[in-house]
Amino acid sequence: MPNDNFDQPLCIGPHRLMPGQRQTIDLPVGHLVTHQVLDLTVHVRRGEKPGPRLLVTAAIHGDEINGTEAIRRLLNRRMRHLAGDLILIPVVNLPAFVNRSRYLPDRRDLNRLFPGSKNGSFGARLADLLTKEIANQCTHAIDLHTGAVNRPNLPQIRYSDDVPGAKELAEVFCAPVTIASTVREGSFRDVFGRQGMVQLMYEGGEAGILEPAPVQLAINGVLSVMRHLQMLPQAKRTETRGKTVFCEQTTWQRAPRGGLFLPSVNLGAFVEEGMILGKIGDPLGRQKTPIFATHSGVVIGRLRNGVIDEGDGIFHIGLTRRVGAIAKSIQAAEADLDHGLDHPVFDEDVES
Repeated sequence: MPNDNFDQPLCIGPHRLMPGQRQTIDLPVGHLVTHQVLDLTVHVRRGEKPGPRLLVTAAIHGDEINGTEAIRRLLNRRMRHLAGDLILIPVVNLPAFVNRSRYLPDRRDLNRLFPGSKNGSFGARLADLLTKEIANQCTHAIDLHTGAVNRPNLPQIRYSDDVPGAKELAEVFCAPVTIASTVREGSFRDVFGRQGMVQLMYEGGEAGILEPAPVQLAINGVLSVMRHLQMLPQAKRTETRGKTVFCEQTTWQRAPRGGLFLPSVNLGAFVEEGMILGKIGDPLGRQKTPIFATHSGVVIGRLRNGVIDEGDGIFHIGLTRRVGAIAKSIQAAEADLDHGLDHPVFDEDVES
């Protein structure tokens, strides 16, 4: 999707940016309980040549910090040959980020408040600002997330199958697993879905924990998307990345009873229906109950709690029977991290 208004000023709040300009913009959202002004910090890079306008966001949930670190590293890349516009927001939900919390101070989930309202709650006003000032002006978006506390996710991409071009871009991102998923009403994805714009949601790692592998996979994926959109030149070295594996559906494997959770498989493992995934121990010492897989697929999420109740979701399974493809995809992702492609894990201030 091209940006037909590239030669025109990009207006964000009172700021007007012409092609070739870069600026960090602080948009006032409102006042906190201490009367301190809360700003939404937006980093804008405009290329000198026409191209798409890509938005990359993180920390819509304030404790999901892998995406924030990925954007921090992207900000340290020079990108002299950028075509189009790149907009980076490392922390969307600053109050939650400061509080190390998933939620806003009023316990609302910001990712259920879009497109927001300028006369609504604090979170609704933040959602309204992000939607009107930023999102509505973009052609593509990538929103970076992690799993919840004690629920790490295998790096994965989720996309809307009914949006033209979304599946292609998801494949280019090349996470180990890609899932066509429905859009939840009130989510940030919903903003783009209603307008038919391409938006990807990345999930990788666990809330509150900074993990190099999901961070680097996020960086690799964003740069791959930018190259595919011709926002950046192709990599100087040939990339040996594998192909992502598409999962048609996902399902939760639930605990058949409560007790001590003793898993025997981890993220990325391929499981077959009927195999033992672990055991549940009786805390009073009487017996152990095996956990049998009810579906075949790849483990894309897992509970880390040691004590569980009957019915708890303990393994999130992406349904696929492509065991060989799953193994190759995960091995290729690991190879990417080992070799660093042309953007090593801790390399900053490098040319793209």
